[in-house]
Amino acid sequence: MISPCNIFDTRKIKHIATLFTLCPQIYKWNVDLEDWEKVLRIGCQNITPTEISKALRAINIYAQELE
Repeated sequence: MISPCNIFDTRKIKHIATLFTLCPQIYKWNVDLEDWEKVLRIGCQNITPTEISKALRAINIYAQELE
């Protein structure tokens, strides 16, 4: 799980959807906009949390892996 700190609306969700469509390693994901932490849950293979965070930063979404 990754905790994004700047996902506040559906526009950002659309940007994530576009990005993740280009990443075949990510097979499912969601963001709970009702939760104050806006946790991004990702189902994936052969991609690290660091790589995901870096890809998100490319579209101005800043996130870090939850421990």
